[in-house]
Amino acid sequence: MARGTQHDGEFPLATLGGIIALLAVESATRGRFIGLIPEIKHASYFRRIGLPMEDALLATLVAHEYTRRAPVEIQSFEIGNLKYLRGKLGDGSHGNIRLPQLLGDAGERLYDVAATGGTLDYAQMMAPASLRAIATCADAIGPNVRAIIPLAPDGRLGTPTALVRDAYAAGLEVHPYTFRPENCFLPRDLWQGSDSHGVSEAGSTAGIRAYLVVGIDAFFADDPATGRKALEGG
Repeated sequence: MARGTQHDGEFPLATLGGIIALLAVESATRGRFIGLIPEIKHASYFRRIGLPMEDALLATLVAHEYTRRAPVEIQSFEIGNLKYLRGKLGDGSHGNIRLPQLLGDAGERLYDVAATGGTLDYAQMMAPASLRAIATCADAIGPNVRAIIPLAPDGRLGTPTALVRDAYAAGLEVHPYTFRPENCFLPRDLWQGSDSHGVSEAGSTAGIRAYLVVGIDAFFADDPATGRKALEGG
């Protein structure tokens, strides 16, 4: 495994309300807003068993003074719930909330589409016409990093795809996931040492910068300090 388990079972389950309270304290301490990016996972499943999350999530965000003002992005790999949320947020009263559409692997179908017999997959979602359709209900896309710069046959970063350019043409920002510092998640030429589970901070920083050059607007990183170094050029 690339990650340790030595702290398993030591901490209670986090709640959204608890996380928001922590953000409010840290925001006051640091004198700046700290954003929140919750993901609605398996929305169709929970709706089917009578536990829809969309309205509950919005109610929690509205109930806390901090998340009525701080930047919030609600993301999902499904599209139906983002359309629903866009309808709920359409009056502009929650101007601090944005909606990124997450995109899975190319041949994978959207779960809510597949559940109703549809065939739309994420490769089709990344086509220019589909990106324009996404822009009617979302503000950004969140693809896998390899959908932007795939690996070449030798394991190095290859040639960037047209995804960033096409997303911008549709009016969408691009927020890829996930940059990780372990060698096994990095292009082969950015490894440090030969252990696949070894950490290459410099390699991770260099990899993120390659994506910044392509033009991404934001990114997800397992090691925030490495992401900050990539942004600051340190």
